Amino acid sequence: MSLLRVIAFYVLGFILLSSVTAHKACSKNANLWKSIQYQLKLVENTEVRCDCGAKESNSRKTVGFLAKCSTNLSNLKNRSPVIFDTIVINTGSGYDASTGQFVAPYGGFYYFTWTIICHFKHKFPTHLLHNDNIIAGNYPDGRGLSVGHASATQSVLLHLAAKDKIHLITNGIGEQMYGGIWSTFNGFKI
Repeated sequence: MSLLRVIAFYVLGFILLSSVTAHKACSKNANLWKSIQYQLKLVENTEVRCDCGAKESNSRKTVGFLAKCSTNLSNLKNRSPVIFDTIVINTGSGYDASTGQFVAPYGGFYYFTWTIICHFKHKFPTHLLHNDNIIAGNYPDGRGLSVGHASATQSVLLHLAAKDKIHLITNGIGEQMYGGIWSTFNGFKI
């Protein structure tokens, strides 16, 4: 919680305590209460940002993508890129459907998540890489199933610099991933 919010809550608590004990039905205090609520709402909505007459800064630009696989993927070699070739949305143009790679257009905090569904009797383990460093893994394993599918979802929060790269690779042999609307990769700037 920001220092401004903490101060506002203490002031608000003091005013409420004094108004409740002194004049419960006082219209002045009711108007003051409404004014304070309005000011707090403004602070929460702007997160104490000052635009100072400048244009929108890079830290506030919208970036986000959602991609899916148009077909099933099977028998990918270890460390092969997992390419989600169908873009649903790509605000900020950071995701490249031909390489499966996201390049951060701006620095900041980013949230990524991916879901992989594999066929029964198969597995499709993956790693998320940040500039070629393994950050997290995802391991759907349907080898113990005689019918159906197995799925796994993983999410990460990362601080990226502009031009940092994020992509998925197989971890071992990617035996069989179910495509269509079932396996997706997405991320957005917070």
